[in-house]
Amino acid sequence: MAAKICHQLLGAFLTILVLQPLVVKSRPVKLGSHQRSCGCPGGPTSGGLDVNMNNSLSSERWLKFPVTYGFRSGYVVPPGLDHKAVTSVIDVAFGKWKAAVPDPQFAFQRITPGDNANIKINFTPLPGYHGYGYYPPNGSLYLDNSHTSWSTKPSPAGNEVDLLSAVLNVVGHTLGLADSTDSNAVMYPILNYGSIKRNLSPEDISRIQNLYLYSMSHLELAKSI
Repeated sequence: MAAKICHQLLGAFLTILVLQPLVVKSRPVKLGSHQRSCGCPGGPTSGGLDVNMNNSLSSERWLKFPVTYGFRSGYVVPPGLDHKAVTSVIDVAFGKWKAAVPDPQFAFQRITPGDNANIKINFTPLPGYHGYGYYPPNGSLYLDNSHTSWSTKPSPAGNEVDLLSAVLNVVGHTLGLADSTDSNAVMYPILNYGSIKRNLSPEDISRIQNLYLYSMSHLELAKSI
């Protein structure tokens, strides 16, 4: 009996050893947003956002289209990433947000270099964060190049951050969306290492439509009067 108990305890101990790396690898990735208009990353704000009943920002949005985006001059892709792959991921992310709003006016255009773009993209050290997006009219989009192992592979490793999943979130911030409390949403501020979230959730789509589709239709009505 004693031998059996010892065997069970040894088995439980080995199980903990095996599972421990998985627990470590599931630590959260922090994605942030900020309303303050400036040219550098800042800490998350705790207030000052104009939020309506649909949980969408009702004023921080782009008013002229197409909204342009591009990389700042002299930006450097972190080691292990390919420039073309990164550009493709950025294009795909903007394409997914565009597809969510069925209005031809809601469009984006990539320009090179992106120093004069509405949304300026750059890799820079982001202590405590992996991605950071500023609301309009700033539109700055930052991705970490100091402590993040980015992945553009179909399946990221357990210690990597999926670039498309993170970019979808920070692009949403640069379009005017605040964080979501729905863990299934792209706009949820936490993304686990090794996980993917590459498609907008119904809540993401509803929020971006509330922010742009409704307001743009009223803009057209005002023009016609």
